[in-house]
Amino acid sequence: MYQSKQEHYLTTQVMSASPHKLIEMLLEAAIKNTRLSQRDIEKGQTQKASDHLIRAQEIINELRYSINEEVDPILSESLVKLYDFMYQRLVTANIKKEIEIVNEVQHLLKELLETWREISSSDS
Repeated sequence: MYQSKQEHYLTTQVMSASPHKLIEMLLEAAIKNTRLSQRDIEKGQTQKASDHLIRAQEIINELRYSINEEVDPILSESLVKLYDFMYQRLVTANIKKEIEIVNEVQHLLKELLETWREISSSDS
C-alpha cells in the first residue's frame, strides 16, 4: 500500500511538473542512482550496482534525446557530447565496478543540476 501511494505521488509530481522541473527531477534521479550504485559496489552487491547504473544510463539517454537542437545548436551539441560521455563512463563503471568512474559522472551530474537550477531560477 505504501508503494502504491508513493508511486501515485511521483506520478502526480511528474504530470504536473513544468519541462524545466522535469529535467531537474531527471538529473536528481540520475544522481540518486549513481549514489546507490556506489553504496552497492562498496557492499559487493554487484547486481544491485549494475541495476542502479543501468537506471542512471537510461535517465541520461532520456535527457540526451530530449534536447531541442533547434533552440541553440551549439549548446545542444555540447550537451549531447556531455551526455554521451557520461553514458559511456557509466557503461565502463558498470563493467569494471569502479567507484572512481561513478564519482566522476556524479560530479558532472551535480554541476549540471546546479547550472540548470540557476538557469531555471533566472527564467522565473
